Amino acid sequence: MTALIALTALAAGSAQAATPSPERLAAIWSAAEDRVVTQLDAWFEEGDYPKCIQLLRIQAEMSPSDYDVATNLGWMHENVQDYDKATEAYEAYRQRNPQDDDAALALGEFYFRRKQYADVIPLMEPAIKRKPHPNAFRILAHAYEKTGKLAESKRVWDTYIARAPDDLTAKANLRRVEGKIAAK
Repeated sequence: MTALIALTALAAGSAQAATPSPERLAAIWSAAEDRVVTQLDAWFEEGDYPKCIQLLRIQAEMSPSDYDVATNLGWMHENVQDYDKATEAYEAYRQRNPQDDDAALALGEFYFRRKQYADVIPLMEPAIKRKPHPNAFRILAHAYEKTGKLAESKRVWDTYIARAPDDLTAKANLRRVEGKIAAK
């Protein structure tokens, strides 16, 4: 019994001694992340996209709130024309990060690039009620215009310009949409 108590005490002491300080642990994780990025760059330069995807999938699981990792993973899936997996990657980030004002942006941009304008609208309309990146407004306004919903496009441009009154490109887009409305 004394030996069991001694072994338990020794194991507890060893576990405490093996636990790194928060600073050391942060340094270890930082070095590991740097190594992952270096390896991703090397595989990307070699054109080994499947290996990049595998490593990015691991990274996405380890850092589910990292927008850059999620968008890199989706983009790599797009590079190999696996659009279903790209959609899954962007959607996984959106679902895991509802607090992020830009959680829907990557998926919205993907749909827009794929000319799936009808899919952009229900995704981005709720997003503009938050404080998203300006591209959320731009994508939504253009999607409305592409689907012939000019009044909605004008509304989104007006909303965005109220937030960013110095965006001259947005003002030009608004004038174009207003011209289309007037021509009807």
